[in-house]
Amino acid sequence: MRFKYSKTFLEAQEYESPIADLSWSPNNVKLAVATCERVVLLYDREGVRRDKFSTKPADPAAGKKSYVITCISFSENSELLGIAQSDNMVFVYRVGADWSGKKVICNKFPLTGAPTQLLSADNGFFTATTDGKIRSLDCKSNKSSSLWTVGTCCVSLAKSGEGTLASGHVDGTLYLNGRLLLRYALPPTALILLPPYLIVGSCDGRVTVYEAQRGALLRSLEPQLPPDRRDIIAAAPSPSGQTIAFGVFDGCLIGEVKESGGVELSPLVIPNMYATRALAWSADGTKLAVASQTGAVILLEAVLRRWVWRDSVEVQHVSARQLVLRRLAADAPPLTVTSNQAPDIYNVRFIGNDWYAVCRTSSSLILCDIARGLTSEIQWTGSGERIYAAVGGACLIHRAGELSVVEYGLNKVLHTVRTERVNPHVLSVRINEGTSSTSGRDRKHLAYLLDRQTIAVVDLSTGVQLGQWWHEARIDWLELNENGQLLLLRDTRRRLVLLRLHNGDKEIIASGVGFVQWIENSDAVVAQTPTHLLIWYSAWESGSVEMAECSGGVAVEVDSRRVVFEGGQLPYLQLDEHRLAFNNALRSGDLVGCASYLDGVDSSADVAPLWRQLADRALADDDIQLAAKCYREVGDEARTFYLDKTVELATEEGAGDINAGLKSPLVRARLAIFAGDLSTAEECYVKKAGRPELAISMYKQFNRWTDAISLAERVDRALVTTLKQQHMDYLSSTGRLGEAGAVLAASGDVQGAVRVWLKGGRARRAAALLLQHPSLLRDSELMDAVRTQLIQEEWWEMAGELAERSGENRTAVEYYAKGNNFARAVQLAREACPGEVTRLEGAWGAWLVGARQAGAAVPHLIEAGDTRAALAAALRAHHYRKALHIVQVIEDKESIREYCEQLGDHFIATQEWETAERVLTSCGLAERCVRAYNAAGRAADGLRLAAAHLSERDTRDIYMPLAQQLRRDGHLRRAEQIYIGLGEPDEAISMYKDASQYEAMLRLVAAHRSSLLEATRRHVAQALHASGDLRAAENYYIQADDWKSAIQMYRSAGQWEGAERVARAHAPSAVQQQVALQWAAALGGAPAARLLAARGLAALGARWALQAQRWDIATELSELGGGITKREVLRHEAAAVAEERPEEAEAAFVRAGAADDAVRMWAARGQHARALALAERHAKHMVEEVLVEGARAAAERGDLPQFEALMIRANRPREVVQHYKDLELWEEASRVSREYLPDSGEPVPPTVPPLLQRAAEHADRGEWWEAVELLVSASAAGAAGGAAGLAERAALRAARLARDHLHAAPRRRAARLLADRFAAIGQSDIGEQLRAALTEGYEGDDEMAGASPQEEYEEETEPGPLVREPEPDTEADGESEALERLARAGHWQRCLARAGRAAPHYALRYAAHLFKAHPRMEGVDIESEEAPEGLSQALEALDEYLVRGQGAAAAAAGADAALARAVCGEVVVRASLAPRSLRTLHRAAAALLAAGADHRTLQAITLLMALHVPQIASKAARALPRYTDIIVADVAYYICGVQVRSEGTSGYREAFVLLNRCLDLVEAAEDDTVHLLDYTDFECTDWSRQPLVVTGGGSGGSGGSAVRGEALHDVREWVLAVSMDQGVEQTLPVEGEGEYASRVGADQQCCVLTGYPLGTRLVTFTNGRCANREWWSRVSSAAKGGGAAAALLHHVTAWCGPADYSHV
Repeated sequence: MRFKYSKTFLEAQEYESPIADLSWSPNNVKLAVATCERVVLLYDREGVRRDKFSTKPADPAAGKKSYVITCISFSENSELLGIAQSDNMVFVYRVGADWSGKKVICNKFPLTGAPTQLLSADNGFFTATTDGKIRSLDCKSNKSSSLWTVGTCCVSLAKSGEGTLASGHVDGTLYLNGRLLLRYALPPTALILLPPYLIVGSCDGRVTVYEAQRGALLRSLEPQLPPDRRDIIAAAPSPSGQTIAFGVFDGCLIGEVKESGGVELSPLVIPNMYATRALAWSADGTKLAVASQTGAVILLEAVLRRWVWRDSVEVQHVSARQLVLRRLAADAPPLTVTSNQAPDIYNVRFIGNDWYAVCRTSSSLILCDIARGLTSEIQWTGSGERIYAAVGGACLIHRAGELSVVEYGLNKVLHTVRTERVNPHVLSVRINEGTSSTSGRDRKHLAYLLDRQTIAVVDLSTGVQLGQWWHEARIDWLELNENGQLLLLRDTRRRLVLLRLHNGDKEIIASGVGFVQWIENSDAVVAQTPTHLLIWYSAWESGSVEMAECSGGVAVEVDSRRVVFEGGQLPYLQLDEHRLAFNNALRSGDLVGCASYLDGVDSSADVAPLWRQLADRALADDDIQLAAKCYREVGDEARTFYLDKTVELATEEGAGDINAGLKSPLVRARLAIFAGDLSTAEECYVKKAGRPELAISMYKQFNRWTDAISLAERVDRALVTTLKQQHMDYLSSTGRLGEAGAVLAASGDVQGAVRVWLKGGRARRAAALLLQHPSLLRDSELMDAVRTQLIQEEWWEMAGELAERSGENRTAVEYYAKGNNFARAVQLAREACPGEVTRLEGAWGAWLVGARQAGAAVPHLIEAGDTRAALAAALRAHHYRKALHIVQVIEDKESIREYCEQLGDHFIATQEWETAERVLTSCGLAERCVRAYNAAGRAADGLRLAAAHLSERDTRDIYMPLAQQLRRDGHLRRAEQIYIGLGEPDEAISMYKDASQYEAMLRLVAAHRSSLLEATRRHVAQALHASGDLRAAENYYIQADDWKSAIQMYRSAGQWEGAERVARAHAPSAVQQQVALQWAAALGGAPAARLLAARGLAALGARWALQAQRWDIATELSELGGGITKREVLRHEAAAVAEERPEEAEAAFVRAGAADDAVRMWAARGQHARALALAERHAKHMVEEVLVEGARAAAERGDLPQFEALMIRANRPREVVQHYKDLELWEEASRVSREYLPDSGEPVPPTVPPLLQRAAEHADRGEWWEAVELLVSASAAGAAGGAAGLAERAALRAARLARDHLHAAPRRRAARLLADRFAAIGQSDIGEQLRAALTEGYEGDDEMAGASPQEEYEEETEPGPLVREPEPDTEADGESEALERLARAGHWQRCLARAGRAAPHYALRYAAHLFKAHPRMEGVDIESEEAPEGLSQALEALDEYLVRGQGAAAAAAGADAALARAVCGEVVVRASLAPRSLRTLHRAAAALLAAGADHRTLQAITLLMALHVPQIASKAARALPRYTDIIVADVAYYICGVQVRSEGTSGYREAFVLLNRCLDLVEAAEDDTVHLLDYTDFECTDWSRQPLVVTGGGSGGSGGSAVRGEALHDVREWVLAVSMDQGVEQTLPVEGEGEYASRVGADQQCCVLTGYPLGTRLVTFTNGRCANREWWSRVSSAAKGGGAAAALLHHVTAWCGPADYSHV
């Protein structure tokens, strides 16, 4: 919006003189200005001051200057002006909506605090006070009510057009309708509420946009304002809500509010304005009043654009959605046009001589009537419409065959009709024209053409069509009269037709008409023929027309009761205004005025209809004289004479007063006779006047003799005879013998009546009279005469009745039959001649058929025995039920096949299918019924009937082509019925599939191929996915419970919103998080970070970004609460490149302030010199650590001088000494001890090192006994030389050699020798225990050498005591016995606490006990990260007393070796049942190491742990099945298959084989058929052929498989889906030699990390095992971040020893 300066209302002062407030009235008439002097000035819209008044204090005693005006506001109706004052008062002045009113205070509202804000409300005002109260002031009731209270001063108040109210308070709180919406950082001094947005401005110069209902932040803007002038003081929205204004220093901020909530602010600089205190928009939004701190008030005019249309209309664009139209001729007021349905008006067109405008928006049309100041906005899209602006006060819009009627001033379409005839001459609209003031009903009618000859009239108020009328010629003009009751139309033959809508009467009233028009405010019509001008002053009287000469002119219009001509001699023809007034007078009841007018009419005019119309009205009003005058004028002498006589009688009866005489009964009788109401006249004569003779005379005059005689019998019986004779004379003289006979019969003269009727040819009446008088039947002469005449006249029935009465029954039967009265004939024949009945019934039936009464003929034909004729008659009479009964009786159906076919067709037509089927099948027409069923769409019934009566071939010949045709025609449901009925559901399924009607296809699959339902749903989803209909595909994926595929579908299409929606609705939270992370990965950078932060996944996203090396996302998340710093991101980024580019990583570590990590990087890479140099420069605290690590690396390489030098530099000589001792380099140890540890405690006797050296040499040669003897000797020498510790270590080494390598006698001798040696050094108890272990343990080892792990485990459940009990009186024996008692009693915790050195033994026994007590399947959940209870307890005991205890090695190698092996086997089995629990696997690995598990068991547990390390998980998954003989096989195949499947489509082939084998094992475990499994597909692998499964019969098993529930269902569904995918091979891939990639030869080692064959670049370990260098490096890098990789390296180091890089 752009503004230009318009006018200055008040000039600025040289001093501070702030304007308190401004307010425009809603009717745009007044602008109120409140000054600091407590004065209110009123200006008009042109800026002229029209009024001024001073305000008054709330308390006059306080003085006139005790307050200031805080704010003002006009009411909604512009009548009231509210003034808020600082003395806790709001005054309401009635100032009037215009300038004619007088100012008066009408309301006072005292408040508890000073009002700071004032806004208009429906019945008053809203105000806010300094004590935080928001109140409503009701001016009608003069009461105020509290809306809500906050407690802190309200600094801003805003309302919306919807009645929503928002308040801002000094503490920064914002409330919406009393609800705390949000807290702002500063007091919100400016507040604008434009739903759905809330715009806040404050003293820091920021403008913030919030979502009004939730308080969510949408936008935050910082306009470019000077630092010391950033206060936003006031705010005002434009009336349209599209533009907002903020008051700042030296001007305003003007902003456009977008639909999205965006606000574009631009400064409007007004130099020397100083602070803008108040803003006010005019009601039309074209002007903005601005008030300043210095007292200036200026007016700005809003003009986006201004242009002039053809020098007639000026268009001023106020804003994008508002404009003002001004006629330059000033012949109409300005018209403001505002769009309420669209954001902008982008096109303006003028039509109708520039008096109408059409404004177009993106979604609506605005139709403007400038003359009347009316606008209508209707929803409208598209283009191509034709607009007729002025058709009967309405606007017509035509597009695509539809005509819409819009009434100006209404924002809706009144009605829409379909028509192609849109010429304005054939359209007529009348909207409330000619409506009387008393009528409360809208009269809105539309007349239009349905086609060229058909008219339709619609009531626009109700939308009801009043009627349609057809005309025999094309219509080229039509128009309704003003009240919509008459319609004039003209056809192409130039005929003028008048149509009365109330009754539909149509009349041609003129021909050759060229011009026709209704006359305004009347029902008169003017039409012009080639020669004359025709004028109907009342169209209701179409016959009353006046003709005038045109003098060669052509009528063009009727204006001011004149017909205007073009050309000719007369410029116009003045219409008879009196004549026009006659019609109005007649309708209003002014009969005298009508008569006066008719008296003045020229005699040549045909006014007879008007006189007759006036006479009828006069008679209805009892004005006999006027009626007589009217009849006299039209020449009706009879009526005139009669009425004149009536007037004379009335004068006479009223004694000269005609009005009184009209009440006389005689006069009322004459008027009744005039009206033809003789009964009323009789009543007047007889009852009211007492003159019955007049009534009798009246009846005689009108030949109403019966009424006269009847009246005479009531009033004067003496006249009856005379009247009757007169009546007979009258009838005879007039030849009315029939009536004369009736009179004689009524008088009792029967014979006379008969003779008169015979004379008059009334034989039938004479016969009837004879029958009524049986006595006359004996008069033969009379009877013969009557019978003869009846036969001559062929009155057979009457003749038969006379014959029957005379006893001639056969003659009567014949007469009845001839007279076709067969009922009487048959009835009489049954009595008189029964043999004739059958003949008569047949004749009767034939006659009825000939008389088109076939229905009545049926029973007679049946009686006659002619059933075929009866059937034909029944069908002819359409009595199909009777025909059905007849058909059922006839046995020879072939003879009536034609009739049956006709009958069946009828029942087919009436859809009585069962009856039709029964009829047609009875006569062999089943195929016809079948085809009828098909034609009616009842294929199921047709199939049923065909199956019962037709052959299978005939049925298929009928229905297969029909099904194909229905399929081609799109009638798929009917085709489905046929396919199902024919037993071809697959055809129906294929049909629906081809038509892509998947719901129907799935319905059939569920009903007929239920086993394929889930697979079909997936295929449907895939098809929809391929076609791009993702939403429908999602629906089917969800129905198939395959939400994973739905998510993957949306992911592949990049529609992450859909993927997230599906995940939230159906997937667990972990999947939802994964989808969000993948979405973030696709976005990248700041958008990804914002996405994760919005979903509360900042911390998780940060960890993921670091793992995925998405440094851009991690950096953004570090600023959004991700729980990491940029320094950490840099450190991880450096660590990521450390493997490939260590130099760059070093520089990055140093930049990130993480030199420690750089040092560790070089140390891990084995470059200790570089690590040492870096540590000396940047991390001096790590120098010692680097030296130690370098020394250890040197020791691993065997570079002892380097090891010693580095350790000495690190000031760790003791470790050097200890290392030399461990290597049995006693001389070197002694040297280092002497040089660097002169004060060390224990000396080394010189004789000991040579003995130890010789013992080591013997051990290297396998001479174990000699080595043991030399070690015992060294121990004795050390003890003699005072080196007790050295003596003990030498003895223990000898014990280990004896335990591991000596047998039989040498072993027993070594046991005695070691017992004596330990006794000599004061440790006799250890010596005895060693003796017992070596001797008794040796025997136990021999016995159990060949047992399997499972058998060992079962046999060791009750092991013997640790030592023998040869001497029960010793203290050790007593303690051992006590421990055994505790163990047998189940007090394992007490036993372990007291066991001391025997704790490892009892820990193993306790673990065995737990394994027997807890079945393997107890608490197993392979997807859980928690271990089962039994395993968890066993690992706790082993960890405490075996892993961290003393004597574990002795326990594993001594008498408990078998028990240890059994426990190890069970631990690895149970650990494999918790594959997701890394902590459990780590603890189990430590326990296995401590218990002395074999390398194969340790390799299996290592691979289980490796599945948790992403860098090598895929490798470990392909090697782990090698150990399925010692771990649970189905679990192993499951976790390996799932891991390989996670690699994507590249791993589907191997994943299918693994998971399919998992399913095989599950089924074999349930059926106990594991030994029958086929291993043909695994010949290329080294995987175990003896899988271990947990079954119901297993050790401690509880039955079933470990893979079950959701996991098993998921595997089955996936395997089924892949098995149907022809693109996935279902065998393991092999390499060049036909071997699987993870296969290892029988005599080869495997990589300790991955289980794969060893490569060329290796890392070796102390125990001789190796790892592939590449994978070791990856795991080492990953281990720097902790987690699974670090745990795996810790385990491998504990198992295999430190890595040796010397062989790389």
